[in-house]
Amino acid sequence: MFIVITLGDNITHKSSHIKLNVLVSNGNEVKLGELKHHVFIFKLYDKWRLLYRAYCSGSIITKDRVLTSAHCFYTNRKKFKHNLNSLKVVAGALHTNLKHSTYDDTQQWRRIDHVYSQKYYRFPAFNLAVLETNKPWIFNQFVDMIPYASKDYDFNGVCTATIVKATKSWSDSKYLFTEEFRIIPRKDCQRILLRSCRLYYCTDYDSNKLTYQSSETEGGGLVCHGTGDPEEKDEKRGILVGVTSFIHIRLPSLHSRIGLFHKWVTDGGAIKCIGSKRILIACLLIYLYYK
Repeated sequence: MFIVITLGDNITHKSSHIKLNVLVSNGNEVKLGELKHHVFIFKLYDKWRLLYRAYCSGSIITKDRVLTSAHCFYTNRKKFKHNLNSLKVVAGALHTNLKHSTYDDTQQWRRIDHVYSQKYYRFPAFNLAVLETNKPWIFNQFVDMIPYASKDYDFNGVCTATIVKATKSWSDSKYLFTEEFRIIPRKDCQRILLRSCRLYYCTDYDSNKLTYQSSETEGGGLVCHGTGDPEEKDEKRGILVGVTSFIHIRLPSLHSRIGLFHKWVTDGGAIKCIGSKRILIACLLIYLYYK
């Protein structure tokens, strides 16, 4: 059951006179096979015991591509934050601390071959990134891709995103949950944040639960249902419309729009060049443009 609470002046920007209606719920713990597109991005922290800790999330959009946040990998100066050799992308994982295993029949571990970011990236603007994995995903009852938005539609309802929670007092590992986020109209969001929100979906979120929210969910997907987008074939499953950039405390949270950059997501990092020298040069120029 969901309860809508108006927090009034506590979260009303003094120049906006707009109140946020915060959607309060306990979230739903994700079971295997329920969120097939979701991946965690893990970093090695104990090389002797092969222990990894998640620090970001993403969504599988093709057989060898993951859509996530550029901020998970780059500084604003386009310098890598992490050595890619220490990172793994894992599908079928439900908690944030894992030991690498080659015998697990539900989890799929992949290395990152390349990270494609938007040309004008400067967090949180142009914050989409496409990861190319070292080998294709094997789609099954636990792992699958999700369709992503092809149109830049505005919404005025409730969509679903991921959070993580610590559910045991003796464990530092957190578990994957889904949570409903209410979309805030763009004009209202702009008045609250005093900035343009053309590149984002804005959502509200219960600030009392922010102890559950952490960096592991950055890059995760915002999924909406019944959008009318041509790519949404199954309304029950929904469609990926945004990538979570960050969760604000007592202010709207931002999710990078996907439909606005559908062509870049589809083609920007996926250029493969075969043929004459002239074609190779043209492909190189296109690659440099999108890099």
